[in-house]
Amino acid sequence: MSDHSTPSDTAPALAVVGAYGAVGAAALRVIAERRPDTVVRLGGRDRTQAEALLAKSGLRGEAVEVDLYDGRSAARFCRGARVVLNCAGPSYQVLDKVAWAAAAAGADYVDPGGDEPLLEALTRTGTFTGTAVITAGMQPGLTGLLPRHLCATLDDPRRLTAYVGTMDRLTPAGAADYLLSLGGAYGEARGAIRGGIRVERELEPRTGVELPYANNRVDVYPYLSFESARLPELTGLTEIDWYNVFDGGAHMMNCLSRLQGAMRGESDLTAAAEELTRAAALDLFGRDPFQLMLFEVTGADDAGRPATRSLALRAGDTYALTGLVGALAVLAVLDGAVPPGVHFGSDVLDAQSVLAALRAEPAVGLLEVVDRPILAARAMEEGEL
Repeated sequence: MSDHSTPSDTAPALAVVGAYGAVGAAALRVIAERRPDTVVRLGGRDRTQAEALLAKSGLRGEAVEVDLYDGRSAARFCRGARVVLNCAGPSYQVLDKVAWAAAAAGADYVDPGGDEPLLEALTRTGTFTGTAVITAGMQPGLTGLLPRHLCATLDDPRRLTAYVGTMDRLTPAGAADYLLSLGGAYGEARGAIRGGIRVERELEPRTGVELPYANNRVDVYPYLSFESARLPELTGLTEIDWYNVFDGGAHMMNCLSRLQGAMRGESDLTAAAEELTRAAALDLFGRDPFQLMLFEVTGADDAGRPATRSLALRAGDTYALTGLVGALAVLAVLDGAVPPGVHFGSDVLDAQSVLAALRAEPAVGLLEVVDRPILAARAMEEGEL
């Protein structure tokens, strides 16, 4: 463990920015379990917390203070690392700062967040000569990889129906990113795919929907993200209905209805994120966190017969899932399994390996992949909001 606030001359395999946050700690746990000989450099604004995490992980390395808004500090932190994992947030503020510090140091880069804004930043500013994997998290990340896996098992996938929801504690950084995502920065509310193209205002929110593996009736809100809108080009899908799921979140939903300006970036995002964080905590009080992903793909098999593939995942920790995917992306880069260039996680991670890791993850309570419909009967029992 380092006694200094600047990196030593020992080159780590992995440098983690925001290491002691919820995602960083989860990712480090996976790294320690799967690659215990990894030498790490853990960083954040508070070196004491980074040192405590390093000691807990059992990995060799150092803990240092880093200010990612100070270019020289970020450059020093990345120096000598093979891969830099960015777990700092919020994504809309961090954007490409850590990525370019990693590139300047000759390191590859992994980011659980990012989505289209980070892709545009890295490809617009100049050529990223190393390897970068972005959106290597739960959403986006798993929410792109899992339906693509289902599509790959059909000869002619045609239609995807997806219900994705989470009820978990929110960090202020995560709340800020969530608000911006709902405001259209990363997708489109009520949008859908018809005939392989995006259609505006195609779907309506619904309430009282009964879904498999959900403990209660839920409210669902159609939302076509940048990630899901890419699926027709990548898989051949011609129709997509995608819904975000909310389970009894009265405080959070009322809060969101008041924060339209913050969603569009027109009012104080920091104050809005703090308000949303408090609302999410009220909704979660006395209840267990959950993440629910339901995907159903219909089409034809290799004999031209109608076929359906479905996947259901239920878990209890958003940050564990995000950290798991981020860690798997780091290991793939370290192993040379990802070519140079800027990639989305769902484009380069091996689906079978990810599914195996999910089945072994303690936070995952259910993971089923079946050759039958799972949605049709129950999702019909709903009403428009």
